[in-house]
Amino acid sequence: MLGSMLGRFRLLLWLQGISYLLLLFVAFPLRDAGVMPQAVTWFGNVYGFLFLMYLLFMVSLYTVQKWRLRRPIALFFISFVPLGNMIYDFLVFRKMYRESANKA
Repeated sequence: MLGSMLGRFRLLLWLQGISYLLLLFVAFPLRDAGVMPQAVTWFGNVYGFLFLMYLLFMVSLYTVQKWRLRRPIALFFISFVPLGNMIYDFLVFRKMYRESANKA
């Protein structure tokens, strides 16, 4: 899976999605409960780094694999939906990854 650029992007897609879920459903409740106010800072930094890497990989795949413009735009907006990355991976990228693995 990590041998191709698409496989690495899929891994990053999952990591970014999980960090977003942790930020929304762990860090924000901890901050609002007053238990751990710095949790948003920690999880936010991790999420921000992974989101920037996600955008860079997405632009790179757009140019290398000659995607149509609607795929990166859809990926950008889907990244703000909780579980959106995972659903998109399940519906689209698994099929693309299998097709690229069969060609090689």
